[in-house]
Amino acid sequence: MQTRFWIFPIIALLTLAGCSSYQVVSDYDRAIPFEHYKTYRWSDKGSSGISDDILASNPLIYKNIKSVVDRELATKGFVMKASGPVDFTVFPHAQVRERVVIEPVGFGYGGYYPGWGWRNYPPYWYDPYPYPAFSHYEEGTLIIDIIDSRSGEVAWAGIARGILKDYDSSIQMHRDLDEMLTKIMAKFPPVVK
Repeated sequence: MQTRFWIFPIIALLTLAGCSSYQVVSDYDRAIPFEHYKTYRWSDKGSSGISDDILASNPLIYKNIKSVVDRELATKGFVMKASGPVDFTVFPHAQVRERVVIEPVGFGYGGYYPGWGWRNYPPYWYDPYPYPAFSHYEEGTLIIDIIDSRSGEVAWAGIARGILKDYDSSIQMHRDLDEMLTKIMAKFPPVVK
């Protein structure tokens, strides 16, 4: 029974990496001087500060995220420091939510049955589907927060959100996660106009 408790978060996280179609957006605090950012560190509390964060229960995926984000930040000239003062802290977290789509009741134009012909139509028009249709899907959200060290507030947030898919191999899942994180980090630092 204890095994089933940790299986769902792992499956959910594996599918998070494989959003079949996802959208990447970012937002930032316009008062932060991003051009002065040079050094960073990872949040020491990890993703355990958020109660429904699935990264907290899967350290291997968390480690993979750190590796990709470190690589992307290094290509932009940022230096990761284990101790001492830094300009910003990186804080990733992820969630999976079940979503429901309700299709409205359609307006049908009747049905046709063999043998009716054009003259033998029913005396009324009807909708063959008189009830709304429901469909369920899982939506994953991966957020990379950049916390300004001086203010302690979120300076920048990169968000990827999309419908989840299943994987047959972890290799493809890691490739998709790498691609998603690369797209998120491409938006950091923001181009301030």
